[in-house]
Amino acid sequence: MRHQLETNWREHREELKAFILRRVKSPAEAEDILQDVFLKMLSSLNARTRIAHPRAWLFAISRNAVVDYFRSKRPMEMIPEDLAGHCPDPDSGPIREIGNCLTPMVNSLPLKLREALVLADLEGMKQQQVADTLGISLAAVKSRILRGRSRMRRMIEDCCHLELDSRGSIMEYVPKGKCCSSCGGDAHCS
Repeated sequence: MRHQLETNWREHREELKAFILRRVKSPAEAEDILQDVFLKMLSSLNARTRIAHPRAWLFAISRNAVVDYFRSKRPMEMIPEDLAGHCPDPDSGPIREIGNCLTPMVNSLPLKLREALVLADLEGMKQQQVADTLGISLAAVKSRILRGRSRMRRMIEDCCHLELDSRGSIMEYVPKGKCCSSCGGDAHCS
């Protein structure tokens, strides 16, 4: 096994080096990565696994070594201490405040859309359970939920300017200048 690996290494070393060099652009770094590939190949001697396609196996190790190299080079920034432990409380702030406007908005939806939306999104039922509860098809439930969510989004966007984070969660909102009927004349719509 060892003799076969050494033969494969000598046979494919230059090809592997060229493969790595096309990705990292620095000959010194390519050589370092190539040495990592060699060490991983040698460590497989202890594993006693049979390698059916040595060339493909060596290229897979090389590809993974290049990925590891770029992963290690990814810039890291330290989070300031005053932010490190901060986690927004969903029961306070903008999420809670805009949540107060949602009840009148939900209540203003047509009954068919409201039923499906409340069961799925507020009560947490699976869509198939909603279909069984309402006695309609799953496709009809999906359509009603989608239309209900779409109308809710339009009502929220008509009422407020939203600032969202990268995951789409509400970070901040600013009521628009006119009082919207969805909020029921709430003080948040000034």
